[in-house]
Amino acid sequence: MGIYMEKAIAMAKIPDGQTRRNPPVGAVIVKDGMVIGAGSHLAMGTDHAEVRAIKSCITDPAGADIYVTLEPCSHHGRTPPCTDAIKKAGLKRVFYAVQDENPKVSGHEVLEADGIHAEHQPHHEADALYEMFFTHLSAGRPMVTLKGAMSLDGKMALDDGTSKWITGGSAREDVQHLRHSHDAILIGGGTLMRDDPRLTARIEGGGNQPKPIILLGERVLTEGLNLEKHPEKPLIFTSNEENLKFDNIYDVEYGNFSYEEILKKLYIDYDIGSVLVEGGSRIHTALISRGLYDQMILYIAPKLFGRSRHELFQDALSGMGETIELELADVEKLRSDLKLTYRRN
Repeated sequence: MGIYMEKAIAMAKIPDGQTRRNPPVGAVIVKDGMVIGAGSHLAMGTDHAEVRAIKSCITDPAGADIYVTLEPCSHHGRTPPCTDAIKKAGLKRVFYAVQDENPKVSGHEVLEADGIHAEHQPHHEADALYEMFFTHLSAGRPMVTLKGAMSLDGKMALDDGTSKWITGGSAREDVQHLRHSHDAILIGGGTLMRDDPRLTARIEGGGNQPKPIILLGERVLTEGLNLEKHPEKPLIFTSNEENLKFDNIYDVEYGNFSYEEILKKLYIDYDIGSVLVEGGSRIHTALISRGLYDQMILYIAPKLFGRSRHELFQDALSGMGETIELELADVEKLRSDLKLTYRRN
């Protein structure tokens, strides 16, 4: 039975970060020892994995088993309950890898009450799919990834501010895939005005385009920025009323927002489940100081910049004690560069 759950896990990984606030889920339907249907939850507001698997069946699924990575939902949201679809299809046994911590969900009980065998079948790979989802479900904010590129001696740019192409081509290509797997990409107003970035995921086939989020502060927008051509409408947080005149080009949130308020608004009002923070150093420092991050990805180039004012953290990490300890989750060699992935302890 483990092989069918592994197939379901593989199906859950297909959307690659495109389900926004919804969790990634995969499902496989088996009858008489043969896989007759499979499905993935591809996007928020669309059919869940169980429903897609049922619709894909090559023969009548009545009497079959379904293997699903997450306990089937039993409540009405943007879509009907998956437990209803399972009962209607006549499935007899349900095996799920992870229990849903959403208090609205009691899929196991609902199925058992209707005579359908429901069994929790844990799998460590499936656990990793939902660890952060459950964290942010309870916290009411997106998953936050801090991303930075630096030299071996910890500098983000030369002392004169020159920073283009710190890392090599393989690392820069990897960043595009990192953008593709996040719902939004966040930078500060200084980075916007200085670099005029596109903030797109430039991968073959187009990929998922993260919504640009700009913490503009008191700065005033100018016309003709590259962001105006972004496939997703950029979102601007500003405390300058003058920027409201650009609300035909951008989503403009006017006011004095704390970082906590910004993240909650992204999660609740804009359905953003994951944010990639690319700059600048003050934003990185503020989010770490407030504990508003989940992982940090650093690209390390084999270069020495020497004396430079441009470091990943330019301000004190207040309120965090003397040091911050992270858990090393992954190390990847990208030609001459290193990609280090750390998670909060």
